[in-house]
Amino acid sequence: MKRKILSVVGCLLLGVATAMASNVLVIHLTSGVTERFILLNEEPTINFSGNNIVVTTATTEHTYPMEAVNYFNYETSDATAIEGVASNGMSMQGDRIAFSGLPAGSAVFLYGAGGQLYMKTEADADGNAAIDLTSLMRGVYIVKANNVTTKITKK
Repeated sequence: MKRKILSVVGCLLLGVATAMASNVLVIHLTSGVTERFILLNEEPTINFSGNNIVVTTATTEHTYPMEAVNYFNYETSDATAIEGVASNGMSMQGDRIAFSGLPAGSAVFLYGAGGQLYMKTEADADGNAAIDLTSLMRGVYIVKANNVTTKITKK
């Protein structure tokens, strides 16, 4: 039991030191799914409650059974990289981002590369939402919808 507690404490201390130099918390689940939390705008904290790992952000709380978590780590995200669009119903339509298939009332966020919130909208009853980018300058932006985070570039 002591060994297990010391291992957890050691991992936490290593995690804190690593997080100071990183900007993304990544949870790797045993199912192969990874979830990313951007440290600049979501400010995630990790707690242990019973047999669960609880990640709390500024807007949500995510609970994972310990047996479902393979490991978690911190990464540095290159703000100029463009990730592929996940299959979350997001599509680019000129200077507009359209979403479909979202849960009704779910929030869609648009952040700047520095973590500042530019826009927030909610999906309608049919699960559709849109963000108009015409008023924004060229640059890299981060879109979060239905717990999927994607980088986009407005050219």
